Amino acid sequence: MTIGTLIYLLIVLAGFLISVFCLQYGTVAVVGALLVIPFFMIFFLILLRVHISAEVECKNPVAEKDSLEKPGRATITLSLENTSKWLPVTKGIAWVRYRNFFSGESGKMKVRFSVDNGKRRSRRIVVVMKHCGNVSICVDKVKIYDYLNIFAAKVGKNYEVQDVLVMPPLTEVYLGKTRWYNETNEDSDRFSLYKKGDDPSEIFDIRDFKDGDRFQQIHWKLSSKTGHYMVKEGSLPLAKAVHIFIDLSAKDADEADLLIQGVYSVAMEFLSQGVPQHFIWYDNVNELIQEQLIEQEEELFWMFEDLFQCHTTKDPQELLKAYIEWESGKVKESGLYLTVSDHDVTELEGLEVNELQIMDLRRDGDTYEE
Repeated sequence: MTIGTLIYLLIVLAGFLISVFCLQYGTVAVVGALLVIPFFMIFFLILLRVHISAEVECKNPVAEKDSLEKPGRATITLSLENTSKWLPVTKGIAWVRYRNFFSGESGKMKVRFSVDNGKRRSRRIVVVMKHCGNVSICVDKVKIYDYLNIFAAKVGKNYEVQDVLVMPPLTEVYLGKTRWYNETNEDSDRFSLYKKGDDPSEIFDIRDFKDGDRFQQIHWKLSSKTGHYMVKEGSLPLAKAVHIFIDLSAKDADEADLLIQGVYSVAMEFLSQGVPQHFIWYDNVNELIQEQLIEQEEELFWMFEDLFQCHTTKDPQELLKAYIEWESGKVKESGLYLTVSDHDVTELEGLEVNELQIMDLRRDGDTYEE
């Protein structure tokens, strides 16, 4: 029952009382009209319900904040189509709820709309988020109303939940080119599965001999078995992945935003140089160490979707303790440790990284240096 229904019932009741005390033709006719009008409204509403359709979509799954201090705007679209040639939708309401699991922000809102007859309209639903995270936006229900707001009818059901990543703005980072960027890939132990190269230490494919092939490429053992020359094709070395630890300890949501900004900026800087990254963090919701290899920007956003399913922690030793238990005995040559908490190299020796650089993302200024 809507507010319009209650108001209309009060009007009908008042008209009925007036007609009782004033037994005149005019008052009785008015009451009769008041009783008939709702049937017309129901009829019009049924016609509208048949001709209206709604769907929810997210055209931009990533919303980047203008600055770390300003809120982000996660936007989805409610598309409505009215195929009726004569009847417009003058009032409709969508009930929306949203939640940012990473920052803990949540809320509800109502979005009003109207649709002209024979038209399609897209209504933008903007959710303002103060902090970074993966915002889940759900349209619970959509209702349209008759022309007197007496009755309402639901349109559609089970709308798909839309997820929008609210990301911080990128900031300038300096990572030390000679230290992290393996331009020659000579010592890499990773090889392409799709392209051949010149590294003879790893065989990409074996094929028949062709004019122009080098004598050193001949696979003598296989050639003696087949009776004709067979040639080995070398593999293409890939850049070594940089190991990056993400420490999710932060005292508040503002520090968590600073951490995410640092992770995002470091990752994008490495990607711009063609350097893959091996991210490591502790998932305190599922109680396990998460590891993801990132070589493309799309994979980076997938990683943030998983990262934002975790909670920040007040314990700066949480990642260290979980990693020691998870990966005991596996030594890494080098790595980055991204944090907004106080650490020193000696206390992080349990990570078993021969050369570990701690990057404190709380430093003043726009540049993080070694």
